[in-house]
Amino acid sequence: MKRLLTTTAILLAAATAQANELTVGVANMSSYLEPGTDHSNVGSQYYVNTFETLLGKDAFSSKAKFEPMLATSWELLGPRRARLTIREGVKFHNGDEMTIEDVLFSFQAMMNVTHPARVERSREMFSNIARVEQVDATTIEIITKRPEPLMELLLNQQNGMILPKKYLMGLTGDPNVDETSDYIAFGLAPVGTGPYKITEFTPSESLVWERFDDYWGEPAPYERVTVRFIPELSARVTALVNGEVDLVTNIPPDQLPVIDNTPGFKTEGAVTPLFHVVFFGTGERNPKVTPELRKAMMLAVDRDLLNEALWEGKAVVPSTHTYPQFGDFYTPDIITFRHDLDEAKKIVAENNLEGTELLFHTHPVYYTNGVLAAQAMQEMWAEIGINVSLNVAIERPNASIREVANWSNPMYFADPHGSFGKMWAPTGAGISRGFWEPSIGIEEYTKLYDAFRYETDVDKRNAAFARVMEEVERDAPFFIKYQPYESWGMRADLDWAPFPGHIPYVLDFRAGYIGDEKNGINK
Repeated sequence: MKRLLTTTAILLAAATAQANELTVGVANMSSYLEPGTDHSNVGSQYYVNTFETLLGKDAFSSKAKFEPMLATSWELLGPRRARLTIREGVKFHNGDEMTIEDVLFSFQAMMNVTHPARVERSREMFSNIARVEQVDATTIEIITKRPEPLMELLLNQQNGMILPKKYLMGLTGDPNVDETSDYIAFGLAPVGTGPYKITEFTPSESLVWERFDDYWGEPAPYERVTVRFIPELSARVTALVNGEVDLVTNIPPDQLPVIDNTPGFKTEGAVTPLFHVVFFGTGERNPKVTPELRKAMMLAVDRDLLNEALWEGKAVVPSTHTYPQFGDFYTPDIITFRHDLDEAKKIVAENNLEGTELLFHTHPVYYTNGVLAAQAMQEMWAEIGINVSLNVAIERPNASIREVANWSNPMYFADPHGSFGKMWAPTGAGISRGFWEPSIGIEEYTKLYDAFRYETDVDKRNAAFARVMEEVERDAPFFIKYQPYESWGMRADLDWAPFPGHIPYVLDFRAGYIGDEKNGINK
């Protein structure tokens, strides 16, 4: 009997050790995890469980409902100044206590960049910040160059997550200097303040989160979450139904019945706050990719047909670069992108473009239905006499010399500057990388954009944005295909779904954001 009881105790201990665990199969896995550098759809999946910003936001709401996070309170003292009280008693995953020095360092490292890979992020999100000052042991003030109508949104976005100064600077070289090598090393051994610490990270392969017992807030519901890179769709679905993983990402609509019709499994999906985009190489490096060619290729693409064929009509085909989450700044009446095959053929004929040959670059798995969409557009372009070859490869040439390629424009926060601006403002990634050289000149375009960016009157701001979009229509540096309908497959007893308050693809497993009957976890 004693031996039987001992055996039972061992089995119960083993069961307990396995409890509260989750395994996720993903279509893409990051090669590094450093929130100040990253702005990719792949990376955005992984940050909220490990890192935190000064201001939090209700992920269940598509509206910007801010709440305390690493700042316990904040006050807007005027159009150019914000005062924040920093939370005390917060620990980083390496055991160090978070201090006001870490907060100041995290902002300075985004404003006065020493790591070249952060330059774009700095230009996009921090170019209006003049300085960050310490008021006392727990208070800082942020002062901007111009009146900042988006202050709270900027303090909630990913690139403002707080990092441990001493730990990061001590990773390589001189511990008193933040060096490029420190940020690279940090991206492979990240440390934050969130409810999960990263205990294992194999770049582009796997990630393990474990509950951080010294977390200042509500404890993480899982003891351990393992993320596995499974790029092939069929392999992800097989891993799910075989019980090897509990949740899988990036399931296209035609595969949903495979999961939904399998007992014990289900799918969740949503129109994702992200645009699949086609961009063109412009300027002297791509002389044959003229505005006329770009306009004709945009007009030739039947985006509604792509939606029906690839997304079963579940995606959203927008008229311009706008999202409903923008509220008063949602502008669906603006017509920037449209389909007109006759006009496309006319432009080709008038400009002697027939027979033009181009190369379209696309990643094999980065975009759900990305290759299928490229193949469909290839046929649409052939119909107007433009011959496009496909380069389906993980390694692609430098973005500025690509003739045609796919990209995405996520909604980083719920404002036009948080999506269009992040990519296509004068300081945005698209212009920084040479995807667009505005025909009116960068100085005139900057004036035009700033008239929108810093305006506070709703009607005037929307009118200014409409004027910006006129330049997009004129130059056609890119066009939007659609907002995809992304789906996740999972065990039937798992209560999880993508949250409208997040940027796309976020895998949020914090307390209150997931329920799991198998593991006794309630939302």
